[in-house]
Amino acid sequence: MQIYKYIIIVLSIVLLLTNCVKEEYNNDTSASVTFSTDTIFFDTVFTNIGSTTAYITIHNPYDDFLKINSIGLGKGSSSMYRINVNGNSSDLVRNIELAPKDSLYIMVEITVNPNDRNSPFVVQDSIVCDINGKKQDIKLIAWGQNAHYIDGRYNGHIQTTTWTADKPYLIYNSMMVDSLHKLTIEAGTKIYLHKDSYIIAKGQLDIQGTFEEPVIIQGDRLEESYQDIPGQWGNIILADGSGTHYIKWAEIRNGIIGIQLGGLTGQAPALLLENSKIENMNYAGLFSLASTLVAKNTLVSNCGFYGMALLAGGSYQFQHCSFVNYWTYTNRSEPTVIVSNNFTTSSGQFVGNLVQADFSNCIVYGDKDNELLFSNDAAADFNYLFENSLIKVDDNFELNEDHFVDVIKNKDPLFINPYHLDFMLDTLSPALNIGKVSVAESAEFDLNNKSHLINNLPDAGAYERID
Repeated sequence: MQIYKYIIIVLSIVLLLTNCVKEEYNNDTSASVTFSTDTIFFDTVFTNIGSTTAYITIHNPYDDFLKINSIGLGKGSSSMYRINVNGNSSDLVRNIELAPKDSLYIMVEITVNPNDRNSPFVVQDSIVCDINGKKQDIKLIAWGQNAHYIDGRYNGHIQTTTWTADKPYLIYNSMMVDSLHKLTIEAGTKIYLHKDSYIIAKGQLDIQGTFEEPVIIQGDRLEESYQDIPGQWGNIILADGSGTHYIKWAEIRNGIIGIQLGGLTGQAPALLLENSKIENMNYAGLFSLASTLVAKNTLVSNCGFYGMALLAGGSYQFQHCSFVNYWTYTNRSEPTVIVSNNFTTSSGQFVGNLVQADFSNCIVYGDKDNELLFSNDAAADFNYLFENSLIKVDDNFELNEDHFVDVIKNKDPLFINPYHLDFMLDTLSPALNIGKVSVAESAEFDLNNKSHLINNLPDAGAYERID
């Protein structure tokens, strides 16, 4: 028992001595911390909409403790920025102890207040760190952008009107063009959709972009890390009974389905699609049910299931179009183009006449062994034609001359950089000079606004190679 008393006494003395040791702080007026970055830059932030969260670390490089007098926003409570220092949310945090060689975290966000400007404007502030009277700062820079806000709960039913390029349009909770009405979208207009939002056209959609000023439709996350993330918003749905739609010089990217035509519930819609890009869709670029579609000089690329699905029949013409798929986010199993006169759902099977599906001066290619699939139900018509095109199919697929005329099979078109969405043709591409002149006359200008007829030897696809 005596030995236990000694142990207790010794431990008590050690504990007492430990508690009496005073932590030594670095009081040098030249002492400074190190930051993980000296500037935080936020990409364009819509007014009234918060940004993503940025993270900064502050590191003590010394062998002594540092006492940071304060960490705060330069503009204090009037700042549009918000900070959180090691779990403490305030525009000014005082008396922070930082152990030797240790770090602390700061989280930064911003919500930009609206103003009367149409163009982006800069919002600046700084995080100021005070140590022993010495101040260091981290610059905060964000671009604010006013927008037209469309919210499906309040003003999402659109009647006949025109959207201009004065400010972007930001869509929350979807929107719908009402029946018997028309939405015209002028050149240069930018449309951003929040997660799970859709554009539904029960009336007419008329997009009038130009080469110099295309109409942009994409998700509302503008940070660089989101530029190629698919599935950020829903679909553009051209509903049954909505009539004929026009989309010219549009860039549609990063949704679930780029354009969905029809729903097998009534009079199928029609679409004239020209000089447009549909890229990086989670499911499909074009998805059509028994509808009518004419597409010229259009690129559909890098989609998770289908680049284009033509189902339950319909009538289709494609001139100088490129359907290419080098999807890398998941293990894609479906071909990039499917042509079918039937469609099976949980409600049953739908069969409709495929009046025509003509592909002229086109490219159908990708990184799978087969990028073209046909599904024919004998109960309905099944008419299709590929001419002066380059396609990728199974090696044993026979090019029946009734359906394939002057078609190149399974030769790499030699795109410049397909994994970075550059589908222009290399100088040695087998797609060069194989196009039909009469088709080029109908769809003369490519996605670079260059003529396919420059040497009367048009190339296949949406890009003409011009050296």
